[in-house]
Amino acid sequence: MRRVSAAGLVLVAVTLLAGCDATKGGDPAAPGTSHAVAINLAPDQNRLRATKVASIADTAPAAVRQRGTLLVGGTIDNTPPLSCYATDNKTPIGFEYDVAVLVGDVLGLKTEREVTSWENLFLGVDSGRFDLGFSNIAVTEARKQKYDFATYRQDLLAVEARSDANFTVTKPADLAGKTVALNSGTNQEQVILRWSAQDKAAGLQPITIQYYQKATDYYLALQSGRVDAYVGPNPTASFHALTTGQSKVVGVIADSKGQVASLVAAMSKKDSGMAAPVAAAIDELIRDGKYAELLGRWGLSSEAVPKSLVNPEGPAGT
Repeated sequence: MRRVSAAGLVLVAVTLLAGCDATKGGDPAAPGTSHAVAINLAPDQNRLRATKVASIADTAPAAVRQRGTLLVGGTIDNTPPLSCYATDNKTPIGFEYDVAVLVGDVLGLKTEREVTSWENLFLGVDSGRFDLGFSNIAVTEARKQKYDFATYRQDLLAVEARSDANFTVTKPADLAGKTVALNSGTNQEQVILRWSAQDKAAGLQPITIQYYQKATDYYLALQSGRVDAYVGPNPTASFHALTTGQSKVVGVIADSKGQVASLVAAMSKKDSGMAAPVAAAIDELIRDGKYAELLGRWGLSSEAVPKSLVNPEGPAGT
């Protein structure tokens, strides 16, 4: 359901997710109860702010402290509640933007966020153009070879199908022989490639993958029947399904290895000295309640973490 007010508020029913049991190839999480959350998509965000904590700010790299700004890169593909343009179609908003601003506040820095592509986000961190990437970036073992991470959210993945779909997804076999839309270079791509290999090894048909980079393209493919499902971040898939009525979430995957869940993190260049200060800033936001308040604003409370981790173990096969 969707209601948009004159002030740009969207009322959505946000599904709370139950916990997951760890399995080898990715864990389905059963949907729980729902509650209504009014999400502000207007340009005037009245953004949450935090205060500088000198003991944390002093641990940031000297060059960053002297500059006085936190240079952040992030993508926008109109996928609320994580990252999108406001109702004026030009103002960047979303949880990823807001959490970067709060981290900058604790570090005593003015956050300057630049909208970029997924590929250029990584190049920008490599070159020093960005101090940090805040863009729903999952921690993986491969990425840890080049980057440092400070976690701030669980990385739940949703399987989204057309509203008239007659299947659910709780295990790899449920997608065997089906065509799935994905973004390349993402954690969900690795999960589905692994699931497809498991299906093939079990004598089932593999999963056919079609790659898209824009939300408009993969949702057009979904509605036209070119693909059976889209796998992407749970918050954006759930928001799309609930606000358009054209699709529904038919499964949620919490990819894990043993008890190691997939986590979203702020990404910085390896050994740049940014990860530990950012983790400390996030822990301060958790302590003072700003973190929980921000998650609640965007309907993401079910993806909270109790503590920010620096370079945790990535999921299996990543």
